Amino acid sequence: MQTDRPVFGTRWTVVLGGFLVSMMGGLSYSWGVFVEPLGKHFGWSKSYSMLPMSVFMVVFSITMIPAGRIQEKYGTRWMITLGAFLFLIANSLSAMLRIVAFRGWLVLTYGVIGGLACGITYSCVAPSIRRWFPDYPGLAVSLGVMGFGLASFIFAPLKAQVIIPKFGLDGTFVVIALITFVITLIASRLVVFPTDQWHMHIYGAMHLPDRTGMVRSNIPPGQMLRKSLFWLIWSSFLLSVYGSLLIIGILPSYGFEVVKLSGGKAAIPISLFALSNGLCRPIAGFLSDKVGILNVLSVVFLLQAATFILFPFLITSFPALLVAAIVLGLGIGASLALYPVLTSECFGVEHLGVNYGLVFSAYGFGAIAIQGGAYLRDRSGSYTISLILAGVLTLISIAILYRIRVIYKLG
Repeated sequence: MQTDRPVFGTRWTVVLGGFLVSMMGGLSYSWGVFVEPLGKHFGWSKSYSMLPMSVFMVVFSITMIPAGRIQEKYGTRWMITLGAFLFLIANSLSAMLRIVAFRGWLVLTYGVIGGLACGITYSCVAPSIRRWFPDYPGLAVSLGVMGFGLASFIFAPLKAQVIIPKFGLDGTFVVIALITFVITLIASRLVVFPTDQWHMHIYGAMHLPDRTGMVRSNIPPGQMLRKSLFWLIWSSFLLSVYGSLLIIGILPSYGFEVVKLSGGKAAIPISLFALSNGLCRPIAGFLSDKVGILNVLSVVFLLQAATFILFPFLITSFPALLVAAIVLGLGIGASLALYPVLTSECFGVEHLGVNYGLVFSAYGFGAIAIQGGAYLRDRSGSYTISLILAGVLTLISIAILYRIRVIYKLG
């Protein structure tokens, strides 16, 4: 395993590197701005236009598992460098969409190759940061993964209002290829594992809110999969993330069709969703260190469930859509900030790369929401069924979190 000192001699440099890595992966969140242009230029349905994004998410989550094991053995630097080149290849090939007469081209390039790049790079973020911060695990990890949410806030309106109108779909993929390659390559120099002294100090350390100093053993992946606690955590993640991924896919189209917004204006809600998603992560991490991970998740998920259930009936104006986007951004932000910390608290940090990869596989299964929501819209002409279903599933997730709290006495 790679051991190193952080660049510039401060462990917060590792957090900065994680932030940059996650931001490049988070560019995928702004895929929704491509849906209308793809339908206009190629006559694709919404469900087909969302297919590259769906495949991206599935490949991303599956790749996290083997990538987590590889980075634990060989370190993060070369893994992130590899991801940088895969981002370059994926988006450069995607730019050839008009040249290659193949409907599944974006699925193979953006979906498969881009998903591999994201899984390889993102697998290095939480494990490396968590090892450096036994004292503030929630805050540090959430700051590192904050870039995943903020990416769409920056790039969704930029794509919709500037890059796509000026360079077209092909040119936009070229711009993304260059941005992701350069920034990910820079970040590869920042994200490192701690020295052996730090490493040994924090293995197995617990930092639950009760401050008992309890130390739990580091549980290997095979043993973790046999524990009911893992499946409860996995299920709660899956059910809560369904709605978040659904809204990422349909929010721009909902604004365009239901609220009757222009293409550029329809990108604003997804941008605010991303801003809320990103900014809430360090807040959720800070609060989790104070009052407990499950308490924070339960409150956020309750707000998310209510918003989804009321969405089809109340969200018919631009201001209402903006408020809903902000509230729903809290759900995915808190989930992606706190589930890696919850995994480390329950199963230790020695195998966190693989263990969180297994937990994160729920994210890939949740990606069916992207495709399912678009399919139901094409079939029924309405988003109502998908939105209410998302609310109900989130309520079930809250019930599972309550069961974890009662059985395992977690905060």
